[in-house]
Amino acid sequence: MKEERLAILSLIEKGVINVEEAERLLKTMSDLASKDKETTFSKAGENLNNFAKNAAKKAEKIINDAKPAVKKAVDDATPKVKKLGEKATEFTTKIINKNKTEEVDESDFEKDVNIIPVESGQNDNTNNIQENCGEKEQ
Repeated sequence: MKEERLAILSLIEKGVINVEEAERLLKTMSDLASKDKETTFSKAGENLNNFAKNAAKKAEKIINDAKPAVKKAVDDATPKVKKLGEKATEFTTKIINKNKTEEVDESDFEKDVNIIPVESGQNDNTNNIQENCGEKEQ
């Protein structure tokens, strides 16, 4: 735009156009530049809108494609969780009933079950806890 303005000033200097004509040319150039900006922003807005719509469609497709797999996973897990709950209830009932009638002994518990795995270096902490609770054999 700077070069065009210099060209218009040069035309005035050479007497090819007068000042009023130069003003009209400059205004027309300014209006065209504004329209170009508006067109550019309008096209950018349209492109952004199209991108957002396409992204939403792709996301919806991914979600819809995943639904059967998620449903299958839930369906597969449901009986296992139900069975686990039943076993927990059964075990709890057994412990409660034993407490009413007799003492609970080691045979009521599974052997060698690690709820929280013990890593090397943690044995000292386990021993300290057992000693403090009076559980460690002497």
